[in-house]
Amino acid sequence: MDEPAVFEQVVDELEARSYQPLVHVPGAHEATYADVLERCDSHRITIGGRYPDVLGFTNTDRVFAVEVKGSSGLLRGIGQALTYQQGAHVSFLAAAEETVQHHAELLQAKGVGVIGATDTGVATWTSPPTSESHEQVVDIEGQLSVRLRQSDISGDIATLSLAQPVNYLAPVVAIDQHGPLAGDELVDVLAAEYAFGAGDSARQSAVALGLLQGGDRYSLTEQGELAATVLHGHGVATLAELDDVKADVGRSTVFETHQPLAILLRNCYERHPEFRLLLDALRKEGPRIQFPALLRRLVHEYPNVFLNTFCTRSGRSKARELIERGQTTRLYEDEAVWKDVIRTNILFNFVQQLKHIGVLAADTRSHSGAISEYDPDAKPWVLRDA
Repeated sequence: MDEPAVFEQVVDELEARSYQPLVHVPGAHEATYADVLERCDSHRITIGGRYPDVLGFTNTDRVFAVEVKGSSGLLRGIGQALTYQQGAHVSFLAAAEETVQHHAELLQAKGVGVIGATDTGVATWTSPPTSESHEQVVDIEGQLSVRLRQSDISGDIATLSLAQPVNYLAPVVAIDQHGPLAGDELVDVLAAEYAFGAGDSARQSAVALGLLQGGDRYSLTEQGELAATVLHGHGVATLAELDDVKADVGRSTVFETHQPLAILLRNCYERHPEFRLLLDALRKEGPRIQFPALLRRLVHEYPNVFLNTFCTRSGRSKARELIERGQTTRLYEDEAVWKDVIRTNILFNFVQQLKHIGVLAADTRSHSGAISEYDPDAKPWVLRDA
């Protein structure tokens, strides 16, 4: 029995048990697994540097992971299923029934569940009797929530690239004032009425924060309508009035000059599960945070936040390979390595955003130069007092 056939039977069984599965299929194999991809959404969530074949929530809201094999490669599959215990409440190995049963006793002893498939369905389903350490499970739950539970948050928090987050409210004000707008119309309105030349970035970020929903024309989500109401309550109904707010901020922060708007923005950020996980990491490291120490915590406890939010696209691949090879420490101990994989704007734009919304103290120094020149000892991140 080959792996695609087992995969089909596993998906059938998961659906019958009311599980919520996401699948990972390498691009080169998409044609082979076309039927599975038609039935399930995909994920790019890693545990221990590897992508589980199936990942999601059980019918009791526990995180599950499944490594799928056919009639061969089971020893490698066992190793992968053991790795997934780091980030899942329950981890399974699924394979052809006649083959996987030879390893059932070992799998149960290691706390891995067994799924045995035949041509007519899943013949064996044995849940894990015990569970190993779940140090990354909070990270995985957050990642799954982005994809399965938060339909109005459709973007990546890493796309928030503008240093001044007030600009993310500009599309809300424009659409509240003018009604739904096509993408190019929205950009033109921001240029004409807000004197802002990065309208595309503002629009993408408003989508990432769940303030806008796309289509032929952009409109406000429920969260966007709530934001517009809050803005009205503080005297901001036009882009000119929002521009006055931005001018008032000047070299200060939104939190210091317009605290209600900073709270509004922070609430928008915190609705994104990846951002909430990052806040958890910051609070654990705080109140004075050395950047390599933050990376260490993220890599070990929130690796997908690290990969998705802090790494460049090419850096993400390099970092995942190091994690998979067991060379995780290089990502925070080797300065040349972490400076090679980290997005430069994390140290400038993102720091500025965190200051404006009241997460970091105003005296936290951002870094606007080349990442090779960044000195984390000279520019620690300082949490604002609660």
